[in-house]
Amino acid sequence: MVTVISRKSSKSTYQQASVKVEQLDDSLPHAQLVETLRGQDALVIAFAGSQVTENSIKLADAAFEAGVKHIIPADYGSCDSSDPKSLEVIPLYKGKKEVREHLIGLSQRPRPDIGSHLTWTSLITGHFLDYGLKSGLLAVDVEEHKARVFDGGEISFSATTLADIGLATARILGRVGDARLSNKLVYVQSLATTQNELIGKVEDVVGSKFEVEQVSSDEYIRKQKGLLTGDDRKDGDAILELVSVEGTVNADWEGNGDLLVNDVLGIPKRGLDQLVMEALQ
Repeated sequence: MVTVISRKSSKSTYQQASVKVEQLDDSLPHAQLVETLRGQDALVIAFAGSQVTENSIKLADAAFEAGVKHIIPADYGSCDSSDPKSLEVIPLYKGKKEVREHLIGLSQRPRPDIGSHLTWTSLITGHFLDYGLKSGLLAVDVEEHKARVFDGGEISFSATTLADIGLATARILGRVGDARLSNKLVYVQSLATTQNELIGKVEDVVGSKFEVEQVSSDEYIRKQKGLLTGDDRKDGDAILELVSVEGTVNADWEGNGDLLVNDVLGIPKRGLDQLVMEALQ
């Protein structure tokens, strides 16, 4: 049985009969979390934005006390939260790093009453390919037939479909204790491509040439960082633009060796033609 922990203010709904929903106070009281997590084997954290750090640490502490075996933090995303440049470009990602460091500390603490250590896996996915094409995160406006290209468009970047992210998450949970995954930050991708290659495939599917704006990534990052106010409620658009550019010019997992775990998880790399067609259907 999958249990979803939802805050009382949440408007999300879950239709699957196999999903049990536990609504907790918005402050996520420790005692309520521990009671809800007791008996659970694993915890997948799915907070976004400025909520990541504080709430993820609350969940991790409660999971540790409740005897949860494995945690997947909300580290999946367009950029690598262990990369110094990404951390400098996107201050929000420093919270993801803080959560991971907290998990490292918890994993090293004994739990004599439980008899096992807590383990964790951070999953870095690159841009969400299908979502990114539809939302504009990939700097491609399918409706207006426009695209923004950084640094000439020949930089390779990794991207993963939502379906493959879900599959990778499920397979990590099915391999708790695997030394190739435990207490590590690992990477997965549906493919690696370039902006020029991606735009070409989108043009083929749409049947129209796109108006392309050529942009320097350094200048674009400098412009967007200049718009940040320090108030997450106002900075959302600028943060998304920073994620868009950084996830395009500094997010190629091909050289990550054994930490690229497609083979471990049985996630095949797929062709760009098929994925673009599926995304734009």
